[in-house]
Amino acid sequence: MRELSDAAARGEKLADFYRRVHETSMRDSGLCNEALAVEPVGFRDFGPYALGVIVTPWFANLVVATPREGAEAPFPDPARLQLRFPAGDVDFNVSEIDGFGRIAACSLFSPMDDFADHDAARTAARAALDALLDPTLNEAPKRETEPASALDRRALFGGRRRGDEEASP
Repeated sequence: MRELSDAAARGEKLADFYRRVHETSMRDSGLCNEALAVEPVGFRDFGPYALGVIVTPWFANLVVATPREGAEAPFPDPARLQLRFPAGDVDFNVSEIDGFGRIAACSLFSPMDDFADHDAARTAARAALDALLDPTLNEAPKRETEPASALDRRALFGGRRRGDEEASP
């Protein structure tokens, strides 16, 4: 059995928390898509954080957490966090999970009714994470140079086009 990276281990621990929530307060709540399971998807190191997606039967969230249990990660605002990714900036809501610590989460999907099965939810989570880390998605589209207007400011107010000869009085 291969050893998990610190970030992947944090994702598994977070998933364990949500599995307990699913087995207790969320089971039979009517909010869950029971075709889905709880799974951490793509957890990896991202600067001082562990980054990944938590898929549950009731939501899929992009999550950042401390990379290791007991480690410190910068959460400068106790309620919000904005991180810059290759594809752009993302706003997160920060919360504390008993027995886990602080996380910052950004909702990707909720509710999860549109997913036919867990494979579809996992695929969507991976695609969202891949897109977030794709620097080409943040490139501004190249605009073609617009042709110069036939009117300049002076001509516009005077009613003349650029290049027109001024008539002699």
